[in-house]
Amino acid sequence: MAIYHARVKTFSRAKGHSSVAAAAYRAGLLLVDEKTGARHDYRRRGGVVETRCVVPTDAPDWSMVPAQLWSAAEQAERRKDATVAREFELALPHELSDDQRSALAAEITRALVDRYQFAAQASLHSPDAKGGLNWHLHVLATTRRLDAGGLADKTRELDGGPAGRAEVEWVREMVARLTNAHLAAAQVGAQVDHRSLEAQAAAAMARGDVVSAALLSRRPTQHVGKNASALARRGEDAERAALNAAIQDENDEEFEKLLEAFEREGRAMESTDGHGPEQARQDRQKANRQGVYLMLPGGGQMRGVHAIAGLTVGQIAVPPRSPGPSARDLFGEAIQLWLDDALAVVIDLLKNTRRFLEDHASRLAAFADHSRLRTDLRELVKRLKTLRRWATERGRRQLAERHALKLLHRAERSLEEFVESNPKPADGTENDWAKRRGRRLAAIEQRLASLKAAREARSPEAEAACEQRLVSAVEAVEEWSGQMLKSYPIESDALAPAFGPLDASKLKASQKTHPPRSPRLH
Repeated sequence: MAIYHARVKTFSRAKGHSSVAAAAYRAGLLLVDEKTGARHDYRRRGGVVETRCVVPTDAPDWSMVPAQLWSAAEQAERRKDATVAREFELALPHELSDDQRSALAAEITRALVDRYQFAAQASLHSPDAKGGLNWHLHVLATTRRLDAGGLADKTRELDGGPAGRAEVEWVREMVARLTNAHLAAAQVGAQVDHRSLEAQAAAAMARGDVVSAALLSRRPTQHVGKNASALARRGEDAERAALNAAIQDENDEEFEKLLEAFEREGRAMESTDGHGPEQARQDRQKANRQGVYLMLPGGGQMRGVHAIAGLTVGQIAVPPRSPGPSARDLFGEAIQLWLDDALAVVIDLLKNTRRFLEDHASRLAAFADHSRLRTDLRELVKRLKTLRRWATERGRRQLAERHALKLLHRAERSLEEFVESNPKPADGTENDWAKRRGRRLAAIEQRLASLKAAREARSPEAEAACEQRLVSAVEAVEEWSGQMLKSYPIESDALAPAFGPLDASKLKASQKTHPPRSPRLH
């Protein structure tokens, strides 16, 4: 069961907040606030899986270094009550692998940066408890846009009011859309929904899914927070935790009453996926065990299940099922995937696929009314997407190593230039000189660690595993294309080659001929 959570909050000097402290804590770094001289050392904290800086394409090089970025963010704000940073706190699906979560975190952060043109530090955290499910992402963003000249005007559209609420809704929808796309690419059956419980319950009723509507029509609990959670773990009184327990008990009681009413009256209560009352009870117990909660925009409250108790299944207006994309649309999507630059590395190995797509117009004309054509084309599109993902993944690892090495060289040059232009003083100002030199040494240590991690991701074992996944994806696409050549033959297919085992040496040769193009992470 994929968990959805998205929340936006701000850090303000009026409340004693510091963007440098927030960045150090979330990334597990040692950062020094140049404005106050305060040291924020969180190098020993656990749970930080990875941290990356994502900035606009024309941003200066220093914005890629957290120590310099957040010092500049603090210096740019003059007011004593200024908002110094904004955070997007997002849940990531536990159903994805580490690499898949990393790719999702990168795409979400890039979407935010492209829309608002600020600088962002994205820190991916693992669950607090061993075996937990709470994988999450902290995207800490500057409150000012960043261009070639540095930090510029404020991102006022996110400050609140109708415009701010609209932007938060866009963020919630974007996170859900990208999360669902990555879940689908990973062939995970779970999906997330950014809408409020009330909206989801109404949609479930509209499609005739009474069980889902009952599960969704509940009064939501409130976010407890780390302080109240710590009190509860120690057995001390926590008012909000106690309130949530009472709300959950009330929801369970009302839910049981509703199920009993349906069973007593002999009314059908089946969800659209075939689940009945007993499965509904199990789903609800599972949600309770996992502690799933949803934050409603604007702090809105949900009514209980009383709102649907008086409806009968016969009163539900079920909309007609959407036919989905046409065969023409699916052919178009498959061709777009075929033309994607990421497939250049394996394009020469996809002989069956090339032959099938080259004659797509003739096949569409000959088999447009075939009952299984759309289903088979959907499978081809799905396999092509998986292939694109693994072809891109290999290139992404290569790019990550090159980028880490480039940042290390920059950090080393920064230290060299500092030492050359700032000889160690002998007039009592050694402490300030040592601090400035120490920041550059810390940057080098951080870049060395990043380079080490990038090279470990390209170890012979990791490379072999990545290559095998790519080979398997090529085989899956070619095998399905070969089956479709037989199922939907036309005259030019007479000499279509039979599918056989893929020679991995051909893949390596193709990779040398067509070096992979990879997306930029920063």
